[in-house]
Amino acid sequence: APPSSNLQTIALRSSFRRLVVVLVLTFLSTMSATSATSSSVKVLKKQLRSNMRKVLRRIPKDDLLKQSSQVAQKLFKSKEYSNSKALCVFISMPSGEIDTTPILQQIFKDGKKCFVPRCISKTEMIMLEAKSMTDIQRFPLSKWKIPEPPENDGRANALDCEELDLIIVPGIAFDSKMRRCGQGAGYYDRFFSKLRDVRQKKDLKMPNLLGIGLPCQFVEEVPTDEFDYLLNAIVTG
Repeated sequence: APPSSNLQTIALRSSFRRLVVVLVLTFLSTMSATSATSSSVKVLKKQLRSNMRKVLRRIPKDDLLKQSSQVAQKLFKSKEYSNSKALCVFISMPSGEIDTTPILQQIFKDGKKCFVPRCISKTEMIMLEAKSMTDIQRFPLSKWKIPEPPENDGRANALDCEELDLIIVPGIAFDSKMRRCGQGAGYYDRFFSKLRDVRQKKDLKMPNLLGIGLPCQFVEEVPTDEFDYLLNAIVTG
């Protein structure tokens, strides 16, 4: 018969193997659940985008402009806007989205520094300075027919602006828990991550993230995952 020490060693090895099997199965089960959850969120987001785009397309142009103006007036009264010195804001698509023209006009009137998006790939964007409405009117149009600032004419980059204290964020839908559903390409969440890294190295806090949209874009619940940033405030009229 094998010595008792050998029997103990065999028993320990057997227990260890069983533990490893349990841990592996637990890990695979967790990964499977996470994958399923992530897949479910993607499906829910796709459905939300599809439904909201249909709603936005049905809004008459006059009504859209009126609602956009009301949202802008509410934004101007917010402490996030009033206290800001330098901010990022998007230039609207030609249709199906809140019109940011009155916001841009007021930013320049108030003498605030303004940065607007330029897409540099299918998933990445930068924010470059716009100096006036006339400046914006001269921007070339993107494939979405949105004016974008030239990249190589010496414009200031928002990543380098230590004064940056507000980012006005677009979205297809928002909810009361400060969650946002974007258009689906991930431009803003990737920009937020890059900005966070830059500002952490300089010991600077992140700017306020303020979502804006039309009243119909405020929904009961927005599906999100670990890559989605929460907003600090939302203005939807």
